[in-house]
Amino acid sequence: MNARQSATRLLVAAGLVLGGALALDSLVTILGDNGGMGYDTPSYWQAGKNVLNAAPLYRQVSYSTLGLYTYPPLFAQLFAPFALLPEVLVGWVSRTFGLLCLRYLTGSWKATLVACVFLPVLIELSIANVTLEVAACVLFAMRDRRGAYLLPWAAMLKFGPALIVPYLWVRKRDARRPLVIGTLIFLAACGVSILVDPRGWTDYVNMLRFQNAAALSGQEVIHLIPSGGGLDFAIRFGIAGLAALFAAYARRDWLAYAAAAITCPVMAISRFAPLVALWRFRPGADRPGAERSEAASRTDAAAGAAAR
Repeated sequence: MNARQSATRLLVAAGLVLGGALALDSLVTILGDNGGMGYDTPSYWQAGKNVLNAAPLYRQVSYSTLGLYTYPPLFAQLFAPFALLPEVLVGWVSRTFGLLCLRYLTGSWKATLVACVFLPVLIELSIANVTLEVAACVLFAMRDRRGAYLLPWAAMLKFGPALIVPYLWVRKRDARRPLVIGTLIFLAACGVSILVDPRGWTDYVNMLRFQNAAALSGQEVIHLIPSGGGLDFAIRFGIAGLAALFAAYARRDWLAYAAAAITCPVMAISRFAPLVALWRFRPGADRPGAERSEAASRTDAAAGAAAR
């Protein structure tokens, strides 16, 4: 074993110990906070309740207001069945699903534990947002053409996944058909949602207008233009869009993923959590498309053997 291998093993061991300690401490803290309901999941749960009770989904209040719902009515309608379950149970189901998505992003349970050293990861798991789930959709779309079916739904939540479309269109041509079909299915679902609750969609547009003009605030919020959330997002989206276009042109897979995975309407420290998946883009790793390529190679080999 050379010095480099020894140093790598030492760093991994230290990461496992520190990550495990931080994860355990975070778990204790979460349990002590109303049993672990989270910060964001309760807003989805309440939105589902509002759908069931035909109550308004949106409020024109500060973005940092606890329980504020800012996603389209379609997401609340899809979440409505979960609102029949206890709120704390939904919080833990959401957090568990986020953990599984983190496992997918990192590639192994060992890497998942090491990733807990990265503070944004623990924050995301604590508040039970959908950041990790959206990032997993982006990575899945890059690894498997079937993931393109999910992109419109992920873009509905954070907008950023739309930035991966140029990369897929240019570099993953077999993803074009699933992308088009997935978009048509999503638009059809939106059409049904509008027919079911046209007022909800009107209120959604009005809420976006209000938030676009509001000053950004809140713990750990990062902004370029604090006086207007909409302008701040437009600038960040434009910068990320240029990065995504360059990534498609220059075959920079990692940059395309990063631009799509961390771009969202309001940027906070926790939104950097998806960057742990950049580990999967390192030289020699199972890069996007590797699973399918290996499977195709095995299939070809088997076919060749059968022919002989």
